[in-house]
Amino acid sequence: MIQWKFTFDKDEEEFWLNEWCRQGWAMTKFFCGVVTFAPCQPGEFIYRIDLIPGRFLQATDYEGYVIFMDEMGIEVLQRWGRWTYLRKRTAEGPFELYSDTESKITFYNRMRRLFLFALVVEVLCSLSGWNMLVSFPESLLAQGLVGLYIVIIAMVLRAVWRCSWRITELERQLK
Repeated sequence: MIQWKFTFDKDEEEFWLNEWCRQGWAMTKFFCGVVTFAPCQPGEFIYRIDLIPGRFLQATDYEGYVIFMDEMGIEVLQRWGRWTYLRKRTAEGPFELYSDTESKITFYNRMRRLFLFALVVEVLCSLSGWNMLVSFPESLLAQGLVGLYIVIIAMVLRAVWRCSWRITELERQLK
């Protein structure tokens, strides 16, 4: 079965994947929002999403990351840039990547930095669309392109805000 789900909210996406698994559908692949599922035993897996440390879209030591996860009994299911889908069999016990508050804050800071980088890139890319719209205001192509940029920028801004909000909430727990 194939479903569409494209979000920049890790927690929302994890919940969605785990809900599908509770209903007997295991994620097998992901690409650009297209998620492929295969039948499984209801609740057979627990899914987590991680952002591998690195710079921009490049992960550092991906091979070491995969080996470490494998040693922990965690399957690296799919990778999209640094965004990584992981799963572990429910029968093997709880599955949390970041169990203490400080490591969660570090994770959300890493994610926020990636989204801020994406925001800068998206704004710079949108300049050509804005230029086209100013030059050809009647052009449906220019209007559509600018509209698409606005939607993407809004989605990335929301992701930055959600990360900042989670960091603030976690920092309150430390006090």
